Amino acid sequence: MRTSLWRFPIDRINWTTSAFLFGTVVLTVTAVPLYLYHFGLDWFQVGLFFAMLALTGFSVTLGYHRLFSHLTFQATWFVRFFTLIFGAGAFENSVLMWASEHRRHHKHVDDDDDPYCISKGFFHAHIGWLIFKLQPAPPYDNIADLQKDKLICWQDRHVQTIAILVSFVLPAFVGFWWDGWPGALGAFLIAGVARVVVLQHC
Repeated sequence: MRTSLWRFPIDRINWTTSAFLFGTVVLTVTAVPLYLYHFGLDWFQVGLFFAMLALTGFSVTLGYHRLFSHLTFQATWFVRFFTLIFGAGAFENSVLMWASEHRRHHKHVDDDDDPYCISKGFFHAHIGWLIFKLQPAPPYDNIADLQKDKLICWQDRHVQTIAILVSFVLPAFVGFWWDGWPGALGAFLIAGVARVVVLQHC
């Protein structure tokens, strides 16, 4: 059985995640420039890009990180729901998975049980831990408190559908309202695909 290709453990590659991460980058560096060449860029597309970047980015830092992983403050139902919806749009998986990995990171900083251990190199800490499956897969044994929350469990069950609707369908719909099909395509590419790439690599 082949286990490596140029020293890459191909038997551990998470193909779905890898295809998404690299596919969005390819679209950003090919389709976005083509769109800009044919249709140009207006203030609406720029504004929508930064609005979506802020909504999804702050939903991860404020919601996924501070509110749910560290429990640093209490929030109303609306704030919790809002950060769950737009946090999903960051395509960083569900709160349950994110918080479990982040709590494990804090418990085991820079050792082998740290999911994104920097001592394994920048590539691993930045993106390698997502591309290659952790073996064995870590259990959800550190988020019992979050698993009691029905809203969080609902997001976990539907996170991919929510992510697609928030990240791609919503911007395209708003873009269509602004400028018809060219606006929908631009919003999909700029406020959707390119924004996901910028957010994830920031």
